[in-house]
Amino acid sequence: MRDTIDFGIDLGTTNSAIAVVRDGSASVIKNNENWDFTPSAVWIPKQGVTYVGRRARDFVAADPANAHAEFKQEMGLDGAARFFRDAGIPLTPQQLSAEVLKSLRADAQHALGEPPQAAVITVPAAFRLHQNNATGEAAALAGFGNCPLVQEPTAAAFAFGFQNESTDACWMVFDFGGGTFDSALVTTHEGELRVLDHAGDPHLGGKLIDWAIVERLLVPAVEAELGLRDLRRDNPVWQRTFGVLKAAAEDAKIELSRTTSTNLMIELDVGGGDRRMFEHTLRRDDIDRLAEPFYLRAINLCREALTKAGLGPADVDKLLLVGGTTLSPTLRERLADPVEGLGIELDHSQDPTTVVARGAAVFASTVPLDRPKARPVEGEFSVDLRYPRNTSLTLVPVQGRFESTTAQDWTRLHVVLDNQNGMPPFRTPQVSLDAQGTFVTEVRVDERATSTFDVLLVDHNGMRRKVNPATVSITHVLNELGGQVLTNSLGLSEADGTFTPILHKGARLPAMARSTFYTTIALHRTDSDAVIRIPLVEGERARADRNLRIGLIEIRPKDVRIDLPGDSEVEITIEVDESRRVTVVADVPLVDEQFEAEIDLSRVQPPVAADLERELREVHGRLAALRDNRRVSAVARRKLDRLEGEQVLDTARDEVRAAATDPGSAAAADHRLRDIQAVLDEIEEEDQLNSLLAELDDEIRQCKDLLDRKGAADDLLELADIERRAADVRRNPDSATVDELIGRAVHLSTSVMRRDETFDIALFHHFRENMARLSQPMRARALITEGNMAIAQQNWRLLPEINHELRKLWPVGEPERSPGGVRSQNGRQR
Repeated sequence: MRDTIDFGIDLGTTNSAIAVVRDGSASVIKNNENWDFTPSAVWIPKQGVTYVGRRARDFVAADPANAHAEFKQEMGLDGAARFFRDAGIPLTPQQLSAEVLKSLRADAQHALGEPPQAAVITVPAAFRLHQNNATGEAAALAGFGNCPLVQEPTAAAFAFGFQNESTDACWMVFDFGGGTFDSALVTTHEGELRVLDHAGDPHLGGKLIDWAIVERLLVPAVEAELGLRDLRRDNPVWQRTFGVLKAAAEDAKIELSRTTSTNLMIELDVGGGDRRMFEHTLRRDDIDRLAEPFYLRAINLCREALTKAGLGPADVDKLLLVGGTTLSPTLRERLADPVEGLGIELDHSQDPTTVVARGAAVFASTVPLDRPKARPVEGEFSVDLRYPRNTSLTLVPVQGRFESTTAQDWTRLHVVLDNQNGMPPFRTPQVSLDAQGTFVTEVRVDERATSTFDVLLVDHNGMRRKVNPATVSITHVLNELGGQVLTNSLGLSEADGTFTPILHKGARLPAMARSTFYTTIALHRTDSDAVIRIPLVEGERARADRNLRIGLIEIRPKDVRIDLPGDSEVEITIEVDESRRVTVVADVPLVDEQFEAEIDLSRVQPPVAADLERELREVHGRLAALRDNRRVSAVARRKLDRLEGEQVLDTARDEVRAAATDPGSAAAADHRLRDIQAVLDEIEEEDQLNSLLAELDDEIRQCKDLLDRKGAADDLLELADIERRAADVRRNPDSATVDELIGRAVHLSTSVMRRDETFDIALFHHFRENMARLSQPMRARALITEGNMAIAQQNWRLLPEINHELRKLWPVGEPERSPGGVRSQNGRQR
């Protein structure tokens, strides 16, 4: 009987696979067509009839109304569903994924005679919480019990490394699959395999290359050869045609990994019931040209991961290739190149299409099955055993506690663990039980093998007693997986719109972190409309709205026993367990109350196509303005060049165009546009910071000129401190600090001018230079004329009165009222 999960599933965008660990090694379970993998496609031609796999994939193009694929990227989107016309039913991405999982489970049952009770299922490293949650829901719908999730690059690294003899090695996983890209930096040290960092893009995969082939090569050729018009992916008239072209593009891409050219002959529906043959030659060079931006983005993500980890390519021993896209010879050549790629030695010793499933199975062999604790029955003893299922140690501790239906003098019993089949055989000494029936001993296990020990319970007369469970199995591996890590930071959106992480990306799970914030408004129990809202956010971007909102804490007057003044302390605690279940609690010490966040991961809405089109136009405008901005730095120019080189905007435009008919493309477009906006935010903030630094330099110069003529000793000391801090802030730029220093410099020059009455002259000059901004133009012109005469007549007593009247004409914007939130100690509300 199994006591560990042992089964691992790679639930992929294009293909899925299941593997199992037996006798310490992982092997893929073939499906009923003797394939190592099953296409992630579902065909329901009529009610009650469901096909999964190759046959379903073939009908995605031939019968698009009743067959669907590539639904993984829609996981967790509320309202996303694929309709099966002839069966008259819609299925959510979770239900479709469940059909794929059921098929894999049936394959395992056929091969091994038992359906898996549970399995470890892989997810992309960049999957969000709602997507992980949806994957667990799909597993439950497929009839599995508890299914732990593991990131795909982590699983791949484990498959490469659990029996690898390298010590103190550093590897990078390069996982370019059908729908997602993931990379992970992994180290082995003293028998532990540890993930240092992840980087990835949940919408960067081989299917983008397929669609690029369709839209940039095949569609123009079809239009020219067959004379078709309005051949667009979002035009429902051509849905079947695009399905056929997409399937042909995918097959051609795979064939071109082994040859330099291939000839397509496709029968296409040209409308009006007519069908015509389309013939076209595709060359590897053409595919490589289209794939180049996607390769470049993947390589850049790997470079970022290396930089964040403080490593260079020379510090990484091998690049582990995972995913079908890595079969491309051009991509492999590019990766091996130290200038154009990463320059890390490639390791393609494992089958890139099944390595993730095998790694998941290896991890599964370390996870105990959820089963009821053994209870004693009459004439039998039960034992609760604690030991590692997998270990890199050869001498392993085992502890246990016996139970019986009758009272026992446990001290008159002893236990022996015996492995007669060991190499060599091993048997523990007799270990006496204590008064509670517990024991601790050590067993020796065979290297790189599974050692099974009989549990022998012997009484004081030397008689063996019946025990359940009767065996202990321990598998020796060279490297144990050192736990999983959080792949996206969790925190909150402050009142000024900034994102403050509390639990950071890379935290080892389970994890907990706590931070203190302060309310920005007061809560009076008499004001029923008042509310403090604390949005919870997942992501890495500085602006909260560029990340994903996952929950909300609300504090209302009815929730507190006394009035809560503004600037009250709120302590936020975020906890994530090994299954990535999130708990968030806000503790308000002043009222001694706790508020738990409402986190509903089933309510993430798919983006609206019209909103995506509006945002795409906004991105176009921002990009054009930044390209024309001569003040943009060389670093910012390189960021803009990277966006252009990776053709991120072109990809986003294609995804927005398909968003109206494809929720997966809508989700991808939303992700892509958020990424672009965040890069543009960084560039604009840098530009604003540069302007602030220039303003600070001007203010310091003015202070120097002024103090050279009339500054006191204290004034000179203050200026020296401003200059010292200005030098520091140029090395470590920070807008808030620059703002503060500008304010100090202005205050210093104002104070000096006030002492000799030149302040009012400078203030009047300011109003005069900005006369166009003043309200009541006729009144403003009259005051400016009066001020000019006062200065000409040196009537210094009249000038303050004129400035007072001009100040009344200065425009004052009323702040927009919004619900209160929280800020960090140094936060500023915008």
